[in-house]
Amino acid sequence: MLKKSLKYLLVLSLGTFLFSCDDKETLIEDPDNDIIEEPTPEEYITDLSAEEMANCYIVQAPGKYKFKADNQFNLGEGLPVPSQISPADASLIWQTNQKSIVSVELLFDDEVPYVVFEVEEASGNAVIGVENKSGSIEWSWHIWMPQETPQALETSTGYEVMNMNLGALNNNPEDVVSYGMLYQWGRKDPFPASGTLTGDASTVSAPVYDLNGNTVLISKSDWTSVDNNTLEYSISHPTVCLSNYAQYSISRDWLNEKLSDNSLWGNPEGDLKDEENNFVNKGRKTCYDPSPAGWRVAPPDVFRDFTSTGGYVWDLIDFNIYDVNNDHTLDINDYLYGWHFYVNESTPLYFPAASRFDGSYAMLMGSMSGYWGNYWSNSPSSAMVGGALATLAFQVKDMSGDDIVTVSPSAVGSKADAYSVRCIKDVP
Repeated sequence: MLKKSLKYLLVLSLGTFLFSCDDKETLIEDPDNDIIEEPTPEEYITDLSAEEMANCYIVQAPGKYKFKADNQFNLGEGLPVPSQISPADASLIWQTNQKSIVSVELLFDDEVPYVVFEVEEASGNAVIGVENKSGSIEWSWHIWMPQETPQALETSTGYEVMNMNLGALNNNPEDVVSYGMLYQWGRKDPFPASGTLTGDASTVSAPVYDLNGNTVLISKSDWTSVDNNTLEYSISHPTVCLSNYAQYSISRDWLNEKLSDNSLWGNPEGDLKDEENNFVNKGRKTCYDPSPAGWRVAPPDVFRDFTSTGGYVWDLIDFNIYDVNNDHTLDINDYLYGWHFYVNESTPLYFPAASRFDGSYAMLMGSMSGYWGNYWSNSPSSAMVGGALATLAFQVKDMSGDDIVTVSPSAVGSKADAYSVRCIKDVP
């Protein structure tokens, strides 16, 4: 006789399993006397592209994620439309945290390709790419895993600005992960900034790794030729910073000067001004924009109130900065590897000095990390062939290490330089 504690009674003559009344289950027919197993629930996978596709997706918790492997989004008139991708495989190109992404695969749902990846530690940055049958990268996406949720703050100039750099893990002064990622103007793929708070001519990027924990090299293009300086090459080589050294005298663009394109970040005439000296065009998000869903690269006037003149200043009295140490004096002691600028009348916000990749060397060589801050706008500049407008540029030392304290909310830089990006809300 079976004990009452057993949940099931086996009735051999009927060839069935009868569940006890305590479980309140129905009779399950099994004519072959086989045990019927309940189906395993499908593993939940978060679709990051369900509402909007982008080149950057934010992840803040361990788990499985997917996004549609498509690059036909945010296309528009005048924009160079990329060839539609037909991926055959997917892989991790690099990540900053060796324990973040532990698997990557390409799956199809009704013939629609999806990149599926699993996150173990949601902290760091990563780039995932899809390859064609020949093994060439067709497109790549930035997986951003910040420690804090990016928030929007209203600015006195009428925008909603992100409270941290694109790719930053937080926005805490004196924490190097606040530097975020660096971008050549018009490219969607990030480059890692310095792994140290301060830098000099020997400074290199923070290390990045493949899925097996091996170091991945962030390389440069040939200094003697711009034959490979094409949009297509940049897409298929997301770990290569493209140098303008071979054409520096005629163009500061990372693109071959014959192929230069002002529309990549959606504001090809962004430096036009009206009679009152206000920028006319604000631009739109494109398929080359590095921002996550709901955000985009800012137009050039977003931080014009960071100085009293709206332009280049060198006297601290003209800096719209916060008195960090509360000594009732604005001076260099309020500088913590960056400034706290007021984005509106009452809200100071930290802007770290992540410096740049030099566009000619195509490396962090010569970087003054901790001393120079450079932030891209979405606008080219007619003042420099192959140049673009920065929303913000500041420094506290020159290349020789001497003190030189300046701020400009409307500077010009080489498109080949890789600067920080501070996104704004992408409002329709």
